[in-house]
Amino acid sequence: MSKVFLISLNTCTHPCEIYPLGMAVVAAALQRDGHEVRMYDYMVAGRHDGSLVAAVQEYHPEFIGISIRNLDDNIDSSYEIDNTKKFTWIGNLIGQIKNVTSVPVIIGGSAFSLMPETILDLVQADYGVAGEGERAICSLIKELQNQKRPDRIIYGSDYPILGSDIRGALYDTAMVRYYYEESDFISIQTKRGCPFRCLYCTYPSLEGHCFRYREIEEVVDEISRLKTEMGCNSFFFADSIFNDPAGRYRELLEEIIAGELDIKWAAYFTPYSLQNSDIELCKRAGLFAVELGTDAASSITLAGLNKMFDWDDVVKANSIINQADLPCAHFVIFGGPDETYETLEEGIQNCRRLENCVVFGYSGVRIYPGTLLFEHALSEGIVDKNTSLLEPMYYYSPAIERQRMHEMICRGWGKERHLIYPQAKGEKISQALKRMFNAKGLLWDKIHLLQKTRL
Repeated sequence: MSKVFLISLNTCTHPCEIYPLGMAVVAAALQRDGHEVRMYDYMVAGRHDGSLVAAVQEYHPEFIGISIRNLDDNIDSSYEIDNTKKFTWIGNLIGQIKNVTSVPVIIGGSAFSLMPETILDLVQADYGVAGEGERAICSLIKELQNQKRPDRIIYGSDYPILGSDIRGALYDTAMVRYYYEESDFISIQTKRGCPFRCLYCTYPSLEGHCFRYREIEEVVDEISRLKTEMGCNSFFFADSIFNDPAGRYRELLEEIIAGELDIKWAAYFTPYSLQNSDIELCKRAGLFAVELGTDAASSITLAGLNKMFDWDDVVKANSIINQADLPCAHFVIFGGPDETYETLEEGIQNCRRLENCVVFGYSGVRIYPGTLLFEHALSEGIVDKNTSLLEPMYYYSPAIERQRMHEMICRGWGKERHLIYPQAKGEKISQALKRMFNAKGLLWDKIHLLQKTRL
């Protein structure tokens, strides 16, 4: 048995604070493997480098793991983001840790997994785990305990995890209390991976190209424990999409209903094949808000992103959710592949016609390594194989000019409260809701407050 000190360095609070689920899953795996684990959340502990270093000294770990959740802390191209500065800070923090201990420092998390070689060189950790970390980190620690010399980067894909092997998280009471108080929900994952081939998405490279489902009984037990032992009654199902086309999610909902858990929850949904009966079942099981992965605002641009539905499906899904009297949010990206001024104007008007919902608009599609969009940008000469994507780089259709697109969206959406563009407008509304109504958590859960707010 070894003492392992796990650290979450996420400091992003927009749109709300998110429980460090990846670290908690790794912690549970280490504990099952016989290790003693302590979790430390930089944000929960007050965001102070000295406090973290002191906690390391106090615990005397034999291994240190650091989780980095976000590559970018904002996804809107209107924001200036300096990721080099962020990873330089992380490297300096690792240097401070190494000044007080000589134990191996292992870095992981979704941000690291997107660019492992680049980030490991920047932060100067001893080892990195890219991808799913449960088995990989246990294997790495075992090799180090046996005086072996493993590779600097260990890939989770070399330690495959079947759906039945996906276990729950080790939830820390103090951390749960903090995140529940700040965001009014706790994240839970019911499955991993995504079989869809959306052009921009990192889920398949991070979690695999097919759905792997957790055992339903274990998910229900996890929810029940969080409610009974930690007082949590509100959850977010952090799957790539909740309503998988095979319908496995319905079995989970039936168990939640049969167990009379009496919870409320939200999730990411796809508009694809959404039916009234699906939303009715979800609502019976406690669904209180829907986030639709709409992603583009016309059938042409949806096809350009490799989405498997068209705009008619979006309108139908929005109507079904309206009929169930549920808050609904759409997220759309303007400027992607096949965008023209004609599709842009069509998309602006399409969103204006959506009823009883909130639509968040973004400019440009972030290019991440390992995605189909990277290959698309490569074929158009926008990037080459040596292009560093550490700093945000956005794809814009060559048929549009960025400033003109921005002006068209502002002109078409400017007076509509339910159409949020640019991102700063959403932050202004969020701050007003918090100030005037003490609103927490998901902005789209407070649409009735949004409609009453004069901004």
